[in-house]
Amino acid sequence: MNWNKSLRAAGLIAALTFSLVGCNTEGSYSPQEIIDQALQETKEPLTYYAEYKMDMGDVGGKAQVKEWTKDGKRRIETTAENGEHIISVNNGSQVIIYDVVKNTVHKMDLGEDGLDGFQSPRDQAELIFNIVKDTHDVKIDGEEKIAGRDTYKIVAKAKKDDTLIGDIEVWVDKKTWVTLKTITNSAGNKMITEYTKMDENAKIDDAQFTIDIPKDAKVEEISGSELVKMDTVKGELGEFLMVPEENGLTLEQISLDKGIENRSEYTFSYAKNGQEDISVTVFKANSKATKEEPILGEKEMDIRGQKGTVMDEQNFRCISWQENGYQYSIFLANSKLTIEDLVAYAKQMTIVK
Repeated sequence: MNWNKSLRAAGLIAALTFSLVGCNTEGSYSPQEIIDQALQETKEPLTYYAEYKMDMGDVGGKAQVKEWTKDGKRRIETTAENGEHIISVNNGSQVIIYDVVKNTVHKMDLGEDGLDGFQSPRDQAELIFNIVKDTHDVKIDGEEKIAGRDTYKIVAKAKKDDTLIGDIEVWVDKKTWVTLKTITNSAGNKMITEYTKMDENAKIDDAQFTIDIPKDAKVEEISGSELVKMDTVKGELGEFLMVPEENGLTLEQISLDKGIENRSEYTFSYAKNGQEDISVTVFKANSKATKEEPILGEKEMDIRGQKGTVMDEQNFRCISWQENGYQYSIFLANSKLTIEDLVAYAKQMTIVK
């Protein structure tokens, strides 16, 4: 299994795993009306216990999942066919992920806004439907029962074959507007999530949203992005390339994220004429890492005299390459930009000391 390739693909299509929550009304709907209805916020969060199965293909294999949801809080227990056992809890102020087999714990504070610190199911659904609305043909494909519940089946068929986000099938519960089944064909990998049980009358104790962590478990605190100054980047990276502030382009902020193997990944966010324009990420490349094959929709391209890759989707464009020991990526923030614009920015990059 090519884990590097799978993880990159999974990262690009993470928005495909979503739940839809909304209010129930009776009547006949068009696909857009069902989507609009499903994207409405509920007046009160749902409470339920559910079980579902996941088949993530080459990305992650198969797993059985149990889910408890109450007052916006959630507990998910995942048991994979390879023996992995993960317990994840979102208690409203913190996310805790406990790997039972490895006896490791990762914690992330959600901040003062609590659950607002993460995308809501509505936000996630809105994101994916906005991505596919111009690249896919969306239609209702009948009504089916999933986990004994009546659902609308919505199919989004890609208009072209060579694309990151392929065909999508979604089964939406008529009563709760929760997505009970999804099938995605994206980045060359097929993923299926299907509920087998959903109990809205389940009595869920608040104790479900705590985890008894063993004393000998290794605990790691995960921090989100933090804004940093240029001196911090220079101190970590030394000499590196960046896009100069010219022709109305201004550097708005620099953020730091901890990536794989706790590496420091810096993102430079630029604006032009008062609007977001591009973002540039840079981190020290791992010289021992094997060369990654392009994922579906990603093509090889010469960038600054280096062998790089380009992703040119209607709603997602980026270029990536390695140069002098650093990994660079340039993403569009302005949907009017083209790949040629991104390559032009790359050519303008100069060394910062």
